[in-house]
Amino acid sequence: MVILEFDGLFRGIEGGAHAANKCGFMCYGWLVRKNGKIVAQGHGTYLRCDDATSNVAEYLALIEGLEALWDMALLEERVLVIGDAKTIINQMKGLSRAHVTRIRKLQSRAQRIAKNFRDIEFLWVPRRENHAADKLSRRALKQFKISPDLYRDAIRTLNHERRKAYGKARLLSVHDLRILTPQGAILQRY
Repeated sequence: MVILEFDGLFRGIEGGAHAANKCGFMCYGWLVRKNGKIVAQGHGTYLRCDDATSNVAEYLALIEGLEALWDMALLEERVLVIGDAKTIINQMKGLSRAHVTRIRKLQSRAQRIAKNFRDIEFLWVPRRENHAADKLSRRALKQFKISPDLYRDAIRTLNHERRKAYGKARLLSVHDLRILTPQGAILQRY
């Protein structure tokens, strides 16, 4: 069995979590375990000047992880997808629907990818049991913030995007790190 663990986080620029038009950074982390050993991991950051949320970040993490499984040619394996975002897990299981357009689009994309796997299951776990993926999403935020030039350029880009046509905010990738191990190799535990 292959296990995909994913996590996303959102950090707003202005107005905090309750701002009407959320602008900020969406970081993600994912890892793949096969036979109990980590065989792949990834993390990264996206920016958006409008409608950036933690649910969008969670879906981005899920999509990135599913695409990594696809790249690793694991479509015929039994796959268990684990996340601590109950809303996203329930939507992927078909137990609830996304009501916001931006979320519906991401859900649809994740479902299209998931349909390619022979046997895939989604499982919600409490945050304390999703520590490894959470650590990767936080690593993405930390790596982004400790680079003053990258952070400053990202803020400029967001401000420029905000001045453009309202409601047509683009999703901008800041950085993406994906490590897939050669067959038989094992990643170090972090």
